[in-house]
Amino acid sequence: MIAMTDQCENLQTCMPSVLLIKFSSQRGTFSLIFTCVSVCVWVDFDIYPNFITMSIKPSNQEMEDRFRPMFDKHGRQGVPLKDLREELEEEGLTESIAPERLDELLRRADQDGDKRIRLGEFVRMMTGDYVQEHERKKIGGILGAAIANIVPQSMREDFIAHYNCKPPPIFMIFISIAEIVVFIVYAEEQKSRGVATTATTGVPLYSPLLYKPDRRYEAWRFVTYMLLHQGYIHLISNLIFQLLLGLPLELVHKFWRVFLIYVLGVLAGSLAHSVTDHSVSLCGASGGCYALIGAHIASIITNWKEMNYKCCDGSIVRFLLSAPVRLTVFLVLSIGDTSVAVYRRFFEEGATKIGISAHIGGMLAGLLVGIPLLKNVNELTWEKRLGWVSLVIYLLFTAFCMFFNGLYTGYPETDWTSCCPA
Repeated sequence: MIAMTDQCENLQTCMPSVLLIKFSSQRGTFSLIFTCVSVCVWVDFDIYPNFITMSIKPSNQEMEDRFRPMFDKHGRQGVPLKDLREELEEEGLTESIAPERLDELLRRADQDGDKRIRLGEFVRMMTGDYVQEHERKKIGGILGAAIANIVPQSMREDFIAHYNCKPPPIFMIFISIAEIVVFIVYAEEQKSRGVATTATTGVPLYSPLLYKPDRRYEAWRFVTYMLLHQGYIHLISNLIFQLLLGLPLELVHKFWRVFLIYVLGVLAGSLAHSVTDHSVSLCGASGGCYALIGAHIASIITNWKEMNYKCCDGSIVRFLLSAPVRLTVFLVLSIGDTSVAVYRRFFEEGATKIGISAHIGGMLAGLLVGIPLLKNVNELTWEKRLGWVSLVIYLLFTAFCMFFNGLYTGYPETDWTSCCPA
């Protein structure tokens, strides 16, 4: 019996029982266990074939220290009772604890009846006498994973809270109107010159806004080319793209973030084009549009878990708005549009040759700049590091293209004539 009593650890926490245990050891195992349990109410014994193990009921402070990090990210409002119940069930807790019993425990834990479990309520439940030891072990082991999987209410409502018109999405509307006005002005001007603007033609090659490889010293052209379009189909497609993608992005992330992403995408598009297509002019807002696609992809990457919240719970809406579905849609759109541009650039006869590298450059810019710039619902350490890395990559890309433009000698001969012919 001395060997059996040696298996009991921390008996000093219940000193009155030690003498009784030694005294009872002469009367057998049953008396030992009965006396220890009856006197030391904080000690539970589990009897196995060859040894006795003991678990001490955790103190309030121990429980708070263990589970505080999990509850802190949910704020003062606590974890929604319904969500916690569903997660515990998905983690398999109802296989060892009856659903009715689990409901009773959670109901008793929700002492203020607000349908949420706060840290204090949870600790009182776990240290209370109405929770049995095997239930305490199961709940404690599973709860960490369950709470980690529950997206905090503040996170889920973050996009909704910021999805408003304060301030209104002025940038996407302004840039779209500007592109329409410029298109109409040049269409009328070319009409007076006897040049018709059609569905696929009509870009004013003489415009000081157009990017031209022989006039690269006019630096504004690396950005202003976005205001010109090769026919009204080109204009309409870009307007649809940027309004459908840009307005929701601007409503959530506000105009100045979308402005930076759009303009930097336009710049990256022209820089990429200047490096890869040395003799072809460039027009259109595709660089900015594809920067918006890249920004959406960046938002999906940095908010992957939040966008996938319960995406497979049977709700079609949740599934359609999940990160994988969104990512697939954006990739299909970009690949399809780029394929059409490639065909027109290399295979369509009689069409004015306009570069397509801006598609790729714009998307990469939107992705690289979007990761550090756009709002992140729950920014993790690796996401913050990824943001800095992506920003450095964008800056290195820009620097490389600028040096290439200054040092490469294979461009067409520079045109030093007036940019604005009479």
